[in-house]
Amino acid sequence: SNARIFRSSDDRGLTWGEEFDVETADGAALEGNASLVKLSGGAIGIATMRKRPSSTYDTEMVFRRSDDGGITWSAARPMNEGLLPSHAYQDAFLRTSSGRIILPVYFAIGQGSWHHEEAPFVGGYINGKFVSSDAHFYDPHFCACYVLYSDDDGETWTKNRDGELFINLEPGGFQDWTAEPSVAEVSPGKLLMMMRTRLGRLYQSWSEDNGESWSRPEPSQLAGTQAPAQVRTLPSGNLLV
Repeated sequence: SNARIFRSSDDRGLTWGEEFDVETADGAALEGNASLVKLSGGAIGIATMRKRPSSTYDTEMVFRRSDDGGITWSAARPMNEGLLPSHAYQDAFLRTSSGRIILPVYFAIGQGSWHHEEAPFVGGYINGKFVSSDAHFYDPHFCACYVLYSDDDGETWTKNRDGELFINLEPGGFQDWTAEPSVAEVSPGKLLMMMRTRLGRLYQSWSEDNGESWSRPEPSQLAGTQAPAQVRTLPSGNLLV
């Protein structure tokens, strides 16, 4: 969905003000899959997802900046230009203690759209009418995660240097996909990523260098239902998933 409506809160989200329209320097509507992040000097950054102009299915993440509390926004700046396609789970931005801005993303490659041709739809009957509850159960794509980061408040973006994160089920054997990553800072420069999988488990990966490289994904202790998760560091230092 293309959203132009915002609300702001002065009490950490307990109450919210009136809706207001936003304007962008390029006249385009703010796209979906949005993540907000604080920038230096009280500015705000937003990452949203849009279709790549040159492709039917490929998507890219774009970054905008606002210096007036979200009323006006700069023109869109592609974050993964020249890189693999990218999707992002909503509210996935992280600003680390060093000031680095990190957006974990994932990509999908393969033919077609989100549902495999002629595959069944998962769902049930409500009042005699079939209602789909399908998600990515018959997604014909392969997915993997990577990380985009910026040390200059979103002016330039760099990809993690050690490649894409997917699951090696056995040495030289089958691989499986990861998607919709979320990242938290456990201690200065040490990050934890949680990933959606279809293997009945949330998978996790660690970075010891502020997001520049990552360990190979491995199963966490948390069961997963092929749905994404959000990981957060609480003020106490504990982690919440």
